[in-house]
Amino acid sequence: MTSWTPPTKGDVELLFAREIAELAPSHRARFEAIAVPLRPVPVFDSPGESVYVVAEHQGRIIYWSDIEEGWECEMPNGSGGIDHRGSNQFELSHIAHQLFGDADAQ
Repeated sequence: MTSWTPPTKGDVELLFAREIAELAPSHRARFEAIAVPLRPVPVFDSPGESVYVVAEHQGRIIYWSDIEEGWECEMPNGSGGIDHRGSNQFELSHIAHQLFGDADAQ
């Protein structure tokens, strides 16, 4: 049985770079414009755990949820962290579509 280890900042940077490169050109450009230097934010229902934010858009943060192995987009809480991880298991393209609409329409 293998034990769980959280992803490193480098792990998330590589994943983000790989998935952003696969986006439609219009979505890639929009995502590149909202990308931020990766920073950890705490997960309040899991003391001591955090997730890495990769982008911000209209007050929401986009982060990788290693537990669900997917991207999430949500409003941070009053302390700047998240109350709990989302469970959507989105690919980055799903988040791009939610934020920016259909890539072909742009």
